[in-house]
Formats: sequence, C-alpha cells, structure tokens
Amino acid sequence: MLKNNLPSLLLLPAFALTLQSEALADIKPDGFNLTYGQYLPIRSARNADYDNVRIGLVWEWEEPLYQWDSVQLDGFFELSGSRWNSTLKSKNKSPNSASEIWAVSFSPVFRVMPIRPLWENVTPFIDAGVGGTWISEKDLEKEKTSPINMGGHFQFEVRLMAGFRFGNEQQYELRYGWIHYSNADLYKHNESMNFHLVTAGWYW
Repeated sequence: MLKNNLPSLLLLPAFALTLQSEALADIKPDGFNLTYGQYLPIRSARNADYDNVRIGLVWEWEEPLYQWDSVQLDGFFELSGSRWNSTLKSKNKSPNSASEIWAVSFSPVFRVMPIRPLWENVTPFIDAGVGGTWISEKDLEKEKTSPINMGGHFQFEVRLMAGFRFGNEQQYELRYGWIHYSNADLYKHNESMNFHLVTAGWYW
C-alpha cells in the first residue's frame, strides 16, 4: 500500500522543504521533545515487543502554509534520535537478530490547528508527516525462527498524531499517535514496524 502511494507521499516533504527552507536557516532549534512509545502489533501473526525512547529537536515554520477563517495549516521540521529495545519474554527468540536498535530520523510535519486557542491557553492540533529514518540494524528480534527483516538501513517514517499546546506562551505540548516504519519495497524484504507513542514538548 505504501509503495503504491510513495510518489505522492514524497511530494509532501519536498513541498515543505521548498516553502519552509528558511526555518532551517537558523541552526538554533525552537523546541525540544521527549517521547516514549511501545510496539503496536498490527500484524497478528507476529509476536514481538519493543519500547521506543526518543528525543527530538524542532524547527517551527516561519509562516503558516495556509489560513482559513479560524484554522491554519502550519508545521515544523523534526530531527530525532531513538532507541528501540526489545522486551520480548520468550524462550524461542529469533536467532541472529538485534534486540537493541538505534534510529535517526528527519521529517517535515504538517499541523492543522486553530489560529487562536480554543480553551483559555489550550490549542488542539492534528499532525501528519512523512520523513526518512536510518536504523542501525536490519534484522530485529521477534519470536520463532526468523527475525523481522526490515530489508535495509533506510526506512520511511509516516506519522499521524493529535495533541494540544498550552501555557501562557503556548510553550508546552502533549501529543499521542502512531508512527510507521517501512522501506516501500526499496529492498527485497520490507517488514514494517509500528509504534504508538506519547510526546511531551517544550518551546522557547
């Protein structure tokens, strides 16, 4: 499914980078976040379990991409590093597979949000993004004889999240959602990974 939609999905980060390149001109980030997530078992036949701890830096876009009467399409760039750690409790773990994986990701993220806070200092939003990720290992631990074969070190990162900004200067953020990793059949093998995560962010 992702392979069929890849050409159109790749237009999103290219579009964002073209219009919002000034946001990266200033090397100083605008915010910082911490994320904790767990493996999401979308494939019922696969027995695996992972924790995901992630730290990210955020560069907010200089101007919204589009504004309606009360809603705007805004966004940010995020550079993050994460550690996936297998917590699988099984005596039949796949051989020659990694239980610890390090990942580095970069993604433009589109954000739909009200122009003004809806409840005092609280502003809800919905995020969607497509980016790229490098993972340190290709074969990941699961139960039974064969590992999760990610195919290669490069993966696409697709996210869908929702949350809210709050504080007197909108300096705090909480969000929850889903992140998917796969290579869109760039390699011979393409077994995906999915996480659900909660993120706490601070902006200055």
